[in-house]
Amino acid sequence: MAAGVGSAGAPAQNFLTSGRSAADSAVCTEPDIDTVEAVHPLLEALALFALPKILQDGVLLKEYVRSEEFRQVRERYGDPAAVDVMFRRALRMCWNNPYVTLVIVFAAVLDHRRFGVKVPLLGPLLWFPLTSEFPEEFAERHEALPARLFEDTPEGGDRDKLQHFFGSALTAACTESADAAERVGSFVEWGEGLFVVGGTVESRDTECNRRGVRFGFAFLEDRTVLPSTFLRTPLRTASSDSVLSHEENHP
Repeated sequence: MAAGVGSAGAPAQNFLTSGRSAADSAVCTEPDIDTVEAVHPLLEALALFALPKILQDGVLLKEYVRSEEFRQVRERYGDPAAVDVMFRRALRMCWNNPYVTLVIVFAAVLDHRRFGVKVPLLGPLLWFPLTSEFPEEFAERHEALPARLFEDTPEGGDRDKLQHFFGSALTAACTESADAAERVGSFVEWGEGLFVVGGTVESRDTECNRRGVRFGFAFLEDRTVLPSTFLRTPLRTASSDSVLSHEENHP
């Protein structure tokens, strides 16, 4: 176990500077996923209310996904391990707060820059931004996202499954209810097929949602749990599945 970020008698400023340096100095010459750094409980709780820091950490994590360092992690250890490295980096940045960690990871793996709402008989009507990234930054991050996540990953990759996985994990953590998380996931899938431009319902998305829920609950109980534990193995597939269209990312 690494040394704690601060002790009970350390000044608050030490907590802040130590927490930041731990995140920024995580050089992944080896995947640093064996231990979780100890963080003062007060600092972990404070992370939930430090909105400027949350926004900044979200930007920094997206920059990390686009970085040469992350590309080398993917090449050396594979995409599931790269997801673990990215996730543990976010955990350090967020002072081990599980909710903030899941928020910034979900934002960092979003597969669309914006989404459109379609109205029956009228077609696409409204477009909503999902990220503040410039189109070039979004395209670079999207290309850098891990794609070979499961044994049955198709030729086009499974980048979009990360947002399903971490979005469901975040829902599970926030609701602390498997039934509520399942209902939210089902509602999102139903709405995506009916109202989202280019969106369709796919059983592999549903299974990925379920795995995300299980990961979310496990993460609340144990900060050392890794996302890859719930990835890798094949997703259930069906020949009648339709695949989410990426022809219209509308950057």
